Amino acid sequence: MSDHSIWVLEYGFVDRFPASNLFAAQPYEGHRRMPYCFALVRSADRCVLVDNGFADEATYRRLTDKYGRTEWAAPVHVLDRIGITAAQIDTVILTHNHFDHAGCTGAFPNAHVHIQEREVTQYRAALERPRRFEYLTRSCEPSLLPVLAERDRQGLVTYADGAATIAPGLAVRPAFDTHTAGSQVVAVSNEADGDWVFAGDNVYAYENLEGLHGDGIFAPIAMTTGSATGWLAFADAMLSSVGGETRRIIPFHEARIWERFPSHEFGDGLHLAEVSLAGGHDSLVEALA
Repeated sequence: MSDHSIWVLEYGFVDRFPASNLFAAQPYEGHRRMPYCFALVRSADRCVLVDNGFADEATYRRLTDKYGRTEWAAPVHVLDRIGITAAQIDTVILTHNHFDHAGCTGAFPNAHVHIQEREVTQYRAALERPRRFEYLTRSCEPSLLPVLAERDRQGLVTYADGAATIAPGLAVRPAFDTHTAGSQVVAVSNEADGDWVFAGDNVYAYENLEGLHGDGIFAPIAMTTGSATGWLAFADAMLSSVGGETRRIIPFHEARIWERFPSHEFGDGLHLAEVSLAGGHDSLVEALA
């Protein structure tokens, strides 16, 4: 088993996002600041991204018009802030094919891409449905299929069929028919500090797992192509895999992550959280202070 350093990088935020879009059947929970994030996972010999965000001016404007104040930086520029170039990324693991998680896949030219085969085949099938089924594809990243085709020609794509080990201490686990048809989560196992799970959009906020206002009752995600029952079973198994410690499940749309882990706020209000340090890596939070 290898030890990995883990950082969560914010590349944008929406200042007033409706909580009703995060929690099923909860229309009166107000608004909250919602970050858009991806993760950098490094071992002694690997430089991995879990998801990779998006960079598109038209989408920035659309989200700003819809939700009010926002802030955005291209993910490659966010990585530049911590001394990582796009060319250094050797692996990209996609939790699912939505624009804010897979939109910059093509920006990392040397990366081997890992995605569930079911996520791709079901997306293709959804594209063939009549327009009235557009809900299934509305948030998807249309550029991903040609990027995957090009990487496939280069031998730089792995289409997983369920659970798979990518490298020692780094694995994917299927989350089929939850947020999307072929979602997956990414599990990191460290000798030094145990197990961590990147939930993709199967956890938007800690409340999905800890309950609204801390009542301990699962609050299913609102935006899903699967069922609430299926999500509940998956969430319970995911939480059990980390000994019931919600802190060990990393959401990419939760502003309180900056409070639960050592963090740095950049001048534009974007953040970096340091989840784990290993492999001889220096603290970025300390270096940026």
